[in-house]
Amino acid sequence: MDNEKVISHQIDSTNSLSLTVEKITKKINNTGDLAYVTVARQLDILEELMLFPFGRFLLENKGINGYWTHYMVMHPQRGRLTGLNSDGKSFTNLEKFLLDSAPTLLATQQRFVHFQRYLQQEVKNNRSLASIPCGLMGELLTLDLTQVENLTLVGIDLDPDSLSASQCLAKQLDLFDRVEYHCKDAWHLPFTGTFDAITSNGLNIYESDDERVIELYKQFHQALVPEGVLVTSFVTPPSNLKEGIDTWALSKINPDNLLLHKIIFSDIINAQWQCFRTVEQTEKQLRAAGFCRFEFIFDNARMFPTVIAKK
Repeated sequence: MDNEKVISHQIDSTNSLSLTVEKITKKINNTGDLAYVTVARQLDILEELMLFPFGRFLLENKGINGYWTHYMVMHPQRGRLTGLNSDGKSFTNLEKFLLDSAPTLLATQQRFVHFQRYLQQEVKNNRSLASIPCGLMGELLTLDLTQVENLTLVGIDLDPDSLSASQCLAKQLDLFDRVEYHCKDAWHLPFTGTFDAITSNGLNIYESDDERVIELYKQFHQALVPEGVLVTSFVTPPSNLKEGIDTWALSKINPDNLLLHKIIFSDIINAQWQCFRTVEQTEKQLRAAGFCRFEFIFDNARMFPTVIAKK
């Protein structure tokens, strides 16, 4: 179908990195100095982003695929301990900032921990757990699966690169025989009453159409068994105290880090995952899809909440 396309990042982009950087440079120069950052400083940051693979991917794609999501959420137990990036090199100052201090990336790492803590409870005999979109499927593949029998893990993604990378990870963890993979669009799932639990992260934050998000949740609802559970997440809107919006826990966020984060992801990269929704909006959408009995689990900054919704 025409609308079956990856929305989180580009696939087979015709834009080279050099052309992308040229366009960004032109935009920065045309816009001029901003109240909080100069043209020169933005160009310096742009140059720094080009020095490491994660930065180059962000520039070219304005989003994060399965591989880099896994890289980011596993950083606390990998790169933060080894001091080495995806190339086996020492982190540049900017990549270290992104993975250790950038507020939404920290929230994403905490979100991953919350997902796994809950999903571990769903690891039982004769269960079927699905990840949609699965990316590398790390939230399921790195659970403790040693004490269960007849547990099936199902990875569903529209990105063939993510499916291939997940298969490699499953083989590395000696779990390949336990996993089924399907290259499917999350909005057109061929499953009814199939899964005991579905974990989903990284679609609604790229989709601005509220009705499309409700339809996504309806697909998950249909695919779950009775009493099945959806573990998902969403990004809350930035605080704007002048307009009475106080969603983020600003006392928990370093203001300098938040400003640099804004400059990188909004002004330079123009990231695509900035589809914000409140707790109230998300619960309303999930109810419209048929879910009930909600539990919200917040990261420290209240940026990237986890929601557990039961059918």
